[in-house]
Amino acid sequence: MAINLKNLKESNEFLNILFDNITSALFILDTNARVESINESFSILFQKREEKILGDLCGNALGCKFAIEEKALCGETSHCKNCKLRNDILANMSQKVPTNNRKLTRDFYADDTTKDTKHFLYSTRHIQYNEKEYILVIVDDHTELEKQKAKLEEQNDSLKSLNEQKSKFLGIAAHDLRNPIGAINSFSELLIDSFDEFSKEDKTEFLNLIKDSSQFSLQLLNELLDISKIELGKLELNKEKINIENIVINTIKINKIFAKKKKIQIDFNSKIKNPSIKIDKSKIEQVLHNLLSNAIKYSNPETRVSVSIIETNAFLQISVTDQGVGIPEEEVKNLFTEFGTTSAKTTANESSTGLGLAIAKNIVVGHGGEIMANSKLGEGSEFLFTLPLN
Repeated sequence: MAINLKNLKESNEFLNILFDNITSALFILDTNARVESINESFSILFQKREEKILGDLCGNALGCKFAIEEKALCGETSHCKNCKLRNDILANMSQKVPTNNRKLTRDFYADDTTKDTKHFLYSTRHIQYNEKEYILVIVDDHTELEKQKAKLEEQNDSLKSLNEQKSKFLGIAAHDLRNPIGAINSFSELLIDSFDEFSKEDKTEFLNLIKDSSQFSLQLLNELLDISKIELGKLELNKEKINIENIVINTIKINKIFAKKKKIQIDFNSKIKNPSIKIDKSKIEQVLHNLLSNAIKYSNPETRVSVSIIETNAFLQISVTDQGVGIPEEEVKNLFTEFGTTSAKTTANESSTGLGLAIAKNIVVGHGGEIMANSKLGEGSEFLFTLPLN
């Protein structure tokens, strides 16, 4: 029976059309692992034109990072012995054992400088044509899928972290609120049940304890709400031109009431030419109150707290320095984290929620500044933060 050359030609053209329109990247290697043919999907995936790579060894044709970076031939790099793709191709050549959907993740170069990480599944098949042997390699690109998978894993980790943080918040809040609310309940019951049995001094003491406990509870609740809003990205800043010196002076006046109880002197020194700066007044007051109240809480009686403002490059730097108990150097890193704790103790059993500095950091960072601390155990601490002038 004679061969129908027209039908044969047309069938070859049809097969070529199929070869070039399959979405999987296809390439054919000879027995020396040199590229004989590629399809259009291969050119798109590896950004290689057929005429540029025909005859190249597999790794060199693909742009394998080891071949490119070591400027070596495929089969001679430091990684070739451990290369799954190369070993599967060789096994297919020698033993005609097919490979199905093997995973591979590696960096490939589109040219000498552009490197990209690719994730794909590959299969290999031994084929024969015109008494010659070849290896067909089929590559399915899963790079985008893997990126989405990594993104989902990252989001899951973030949600897990948020859930753990929520549980931590609730646990801390329940723990820290139990004592002050218990005290409010106990002392109010005493006053209700036995009001006439107590002296005026006792009643005043009970009422002060109730007031202090309720203030601490309210402070903790407000700070929990603040930190929750900040974590959700809801830190809203209403900036306006304000005289920063006036804000510091007013904050010092308020905190002098608490400092007076411990006979602590608060000094203020400013070395700036123009005190006008665009900030959120109430938020920066919150930062200053936190730093000053902490300085007073952790200072010994009859010492000094110094507040200063200086101008440095494009920033104002505000510092609060005390002569208090200080913080061990290895614990300073915990200061600006939620519920961050240190071994330092307040000098008059004042309460602390462990949230104030975390909130202060978010406020300062939200303004485009930085906050930091320097401390030496037994000698005191310096807290300082910067605010951009523009």
